[in-house]
Amino acid sequence: MAQALSQLAEVSTVGMIAREVFGRLEPRDDSLGLEHKLLLWDRRPELWHRWHSWRRLRRFYLVRMARDGAPDVLLVKNLGSIYNCFVRWLRRQYPRPLIVLILADARLGQKIPLAKRLRYAFKPMVTLDESKAILWFDACISFGIGTRRYFEPRGVPWMWMPSAFNFRYDPPPADPIQNEPIRFGYFGTLGAHSHVVCLVQAFLNAGVPGTLHACGHGGLSESLKQLAGRHPNFHFDGLLPKQSDCLPWAQKVDVLINPRPPVLGLENTFPSKIFEYAMTGKAILSTRTGGVDKVLGEEGLYLETENFEDSLRQKLREAAAMDRAELQRRGTAIRNRILREFTWDKQAHRMVEFLTRILNKRPELGVVGGGQCGQP
Repeated sequence: MAQALSQLAEVSTVGMIAREVFGRLEPRDDSLGLEHKLLLWDRRPELWHRWHSWRRLRRFYLVRMARDGAPDVLLVKNLGSIYNCFVRWLRRQYPRPLIVLILADARLGQKIPLAKRLRYAFKPMVTLDESKAILWFDACISFGIGTRRYFEPRGVPWMWMPSAFNFRYDPPPADPIQNEPIRFGYFGTLGAHSHVVCLVQAFLNAGVPGTLHACGHGGLSESLKQLAGRHPNFHFDGLLPKQSDCLPWAQKVDVLINPRPPVLGLENTFPSKIFEYAMTGKAILSTRTGGVDKVLGEEGLYLETENFEDSLRQKLREAAAMDRAELQRRGTAIRNRILREFTWDKQAHRMVEFLTRILNKRPELGVVGGGQCGQP
């Protein structure tokens, strides 16, 4: 995203390295970005590193502003504690840029237990209630289509931008003349929220003649390995060397599955692996959660979130009975749609148009209210 934006505007980026990466600085994938002008740490002890990082971020901003003037727009990805603290400070400055939230993940609308509220009340620099944190921003660019209701009723400009594809991949020519049963596949996170075990059980219970293949990494890896050992029509390939290796891996299947019901706030996000699924040229079976149907269009195969497991079994049977050439047609159509409508260059143009409209309409920003996050 930053690379694409840098072709249209002057862009500087600040990055943060999470605690679990500390001491293991090898890149996690082969995607490209911009070189950060400032790199912050979020690791233990949290209080010290978060306080130190937000001070460094503020100092970096003040130096750049003194040298180059205030930027037109500040884009902040997600509601991290360090960035939240910086935004609350920045809102008290004059002049200040337009502060725009890029919301890729959110827990908006979830009930927070009283015990958790009490526990987090004693944690400095932590905003547990994200519905309060979003009030600090002038506009929102959201990956999840479901967040609209938190911004537009308050008159806050909102834009839906469901990420874009990361890896350009040209699949080999499809071979429609095959007699084997339809094969299904999944790659991605193997955590409880991914519902991948539910997918495997639904596939086994559906009694379809083909096979299901899965790869990825997460807490359910061992459970999936055990399931593969007991069921010959389920194959678990574990963790691949690179994220981009998933696309050629997917050529062994006919249909990729995204089992994503609207739970745990997932309706507020968008499954970015949908774009990687699309680049493989394979048919895609998914829920509509997060606006997936707006991206895949009428060529997608959709299961319902109500009676999720029953719907999944039924859709697996329907897909298993489809002609392979029809599945390939759908996969090709989806891939062409992504290449046409959802490149990062396209998304960057939409973002710049959205931000320019706001800048042209907004009054001069002055000092507005905000909370304290340490002393200047």
